[in-house]
Amino acid sequence: MEKSSVIRMWITNKNNRKITAGMSESMVAFLSIAIENGCTGSTFAEDDGRVIVYTRWSDEMTLEKFRSSEDYKIQEANIMQSFTAAGFEIPDDILFNSTATILFSN
Repeated sequence: MEKSSVIRMWITNKNNRKITAGMSESMVAFLSIAIENGCTGSTFAEDDGRVIVYTRWSDEMTLEKFRSSEDYKIQEANIMQSFTAAGFEIPDDILFNSTATILFSN
C-alpha cells in the first residue's frame, strides 16, 4: 500500500488578541524543528479572527514519530506558554486541530 501525504492543521480564535513576538518566536522554532524531523512544508498565518498553522508530511508515520518525540514536547510547551502569556485560553480558543490525508495537491 502506498503511503499518503498528510497535513496537520491547528486553527485558534484570536478574540481580538494580537500575535506577540514570543508567540512568533515559539512557532517559528517549532516549525523549524518540525522540518528537521521530516516536515516537508509549513505555514504560520493569521487573519482578522484566527491564528492558522499548517504542516505537511510525507506520511502519517513520520508525523506521529515527531509528535511523540522529546523535541515536540518541548516546543509544544513553549508554544502553549507563549500563547497563554498573550492572553489566549488554551484549549478553549482552539477551533480546529486535525490531521488529514491529502487527496490532491499541486
